[in-house]
Amino acid sequence: MKPLIIADDFSGACDAAARAALHGYSAAALLDLPIDCPEADLLAFSTESRHLAGDAARSRIRSVAPFLPGRVLYKKIDSTLRGPWIEEVDELLAITGFSQALVCPAFPALGRTVRNGWLWIDGQPITPITCPFAVRDACTDADLARLAAEICGSILPVGSAGLAFHFFATDSPRPSAPQALPIPSAALPWLILVGSDHPASQAQLRFVETSALDSIVVNPAVYPPAVAGVFAAGGETAARFLRASEARGITALRELLPGIPAGLIAGGRYNGTVMITKAGGFGAPDAVYQAIRLAGRG
Repeated sequence: MKPLIIADDFSGACDAAARAALHGYSAAALLDLPIDCPEADLLAFSTESRHLAGDAARSRIRSVAPFLPGRVLYKKIDSTLRGPWIEEVDELLAITGFSQALVCPAFPALGRTVRNGWLWIDGQPITPITCPFAVRDACTDADLARLAAEICGSILPVGSAGLAFHFFATDSPRPSAPQALPIPSAALPWLILVGSDHPASQAQLRFVETSALDSIVVNPAVYPPAVAGVFAAGGETAARFLRASEARGITALRELLPGIPAGLIAGGRYNGTVMITKAGGFGAPDAVYQAIRLAGRG
């Protein structure tokens, strides 16, 4: 059975799967059941439960129960601990054979660390991580690598894309170059979708609107009939676009920049088009611009 990442939003599913792909996996992130994609050997699935109440989030977890037996599982949570992740992990423990969960949301590349049981962001303590599971500290990627090495078959790993990278290094396929993305057409516009009002996303939007990119369409009321590529900031924004265009998700995921993956839209009116996703709350002002430039190199 293919390894499976369960995330609570779509950008997080893409982020973690793209990190795993650095070890040679062909990774896909999906929005709809069934959890299957023949062209991928590692799957991520978004339960779209980030903003649900605890009971509703538990129900979403139970809905994927038929697809869990026999898989290597990873529970992806937000690196800033948003969402009903405690209820989701508790439900996963109830419906699987795991005896306990190991929690570490650290993602050092984005300034997220865990020290003495507290979440730190950009060098500042934010909140204690209070939950009924084992919480582990990690300030560096070396710390995360040591944690990943301790995880055995009875322990459910719970973390951000930071821990996912090291967890999937074990028994991964032989490292290989990621599938090259098709070079986007210079004759078509890039579709830029920014649904997050986080200051980081708004600064990135202002930067790209005044950049040297040849042609962009930002948050249109009607999507263009054809585009060079799509950039979506915010998991809900990405999921809304994909569903509106009747796509199942994104395949051939690869990491362009830490926390910014890209792949190919699977199905629907934009099938095979390059799509980049990013969570709303991080990144330098030029992050969107740099990611589009990198995607344009194929």
